[in-house]
Parts: sequence; C-alpha cells; structure tokens
Amino acid sequence: MAKRLSGILVMIVVMTFHCAVASALDKVQKFKEYASFGNYFQCSIPEDWSVYPPGFGLSEEEKKVYGVILVGPQSKSPIAPLLSIHYYAPGNLLHNTMDVFIRRHSQSNLGIAIEGKSYGRIQEMAVAGRQAKTFERIDIRFIGERVLHPTKVPIYEKFIAIPAGSGEGFYVLKLSVPAEMKDAYQGLFEVTVKSFRPKNE
Repeated sequence: MAKRLSGILVMIVVMTFHCAVASALDKVQKFKEYASFGNYFQCSIPEDWSVYPPGFGLSEEEKKVYGVILVGPQSKSPIAPLLSIHYYAPGNLLHNTMDVFIRRHSQSNLGIAIEGKSYGRIQEMAVAGRQAKTFERIDIRFIGERVLHPTKVPIYEKFIAIPAGSGEGFYVLKLSVPAEMKDAYQGLFEVTVKSFRPKNE
C-alpha cells in the first residue's frame, strides 16, 4: 500500500511538473507581428512583453533610428529582460555605419578592463537571406548606485547586425537579460530573428 501511494505521489509530481513546463512554453511561444514606423522591417515579437516608452528627446525621424525596445515580464532578477530591434538609416545620429556599431559594442572602448565584463568573438550568420554579423558580451550593471556598495549584476547581451544594402543603413537585433537566465531566452530571441523581414522583402 505504501509503495502504491508513493508511486501515485511521484506520478502527480511528474504530471504537475510537465504541466507547469508546458504552460511556461505555451506562454513563451505566443508572438504577434510588429512593423516598424515607416515599415522598415517586420518581425514577430513576444505577445506578453511591453513596449518601452520612448520618453523625451528626439523622435525616431529626427534620430533616423526606427524600431522598438521591449521589456519582458519581471523575474526574480532586479534587471528586467530587454529585446530591441532597430533600423539605423543613413545619416542617423548614433552610428555612421554597421562596422562602427560593431566596433563600439564588441570591445571595450575605455581602454581599461572592468572586472566581470567580457566580449565574445564576432561571427557571421545568415538572417533573412543576408550575411549578418553576431557577437555576445557580458556587461555589468550596478543596482542602487547611491549606496556605498551597490549590487553588481552581470548582463548577457547578444547582438545581430544585418546590412540593409549598399548605402542603405543597417539593422540591429539585441537581447539583453540577466546572465544567469540567458538560456531561458535564447529560444524566444531565435523566433524573432528567424521571423525578421527587412523592407521590401
């Protein structure tokens, strides 16, 4: 009798676990279509992620940078996951070319080593039938900057830079999440990357 009860309890635990995992996967896999202002690109974005408000400052047209920053549901980490997709038009105010963008984000530009920061090598990959470049890095964020000893949180960031064509600017897809949780968001980011469609394609 005890063995039977034990077996039943194990089955209940296993079924509960599988239901929880299936529920989580269903939640992650819900996407909706997004088109940028000016229709520079389209892609699938997570349905339950919120659009980060642009706030004050220059408009997309003034900066010549078009796209969206998405904020994921809050987790146990004090840093919320972020997903961004942007088109950098020619003459934009942030990065002259795709090579400039990659150089600024794929290596330290301070000339000093910061403990915990690291940079992966630049690799090539195909996205939407184009030859893109991708790289990863671990950044460091400090929580509670006004305290004597702020909490240091490692942030995993993955970048994919895609050319828009000769003299036509470039696109950047970026995932930014707490490093300890990076594996949980790789599949979600991959769906957005695979669904990415540049203008006129």
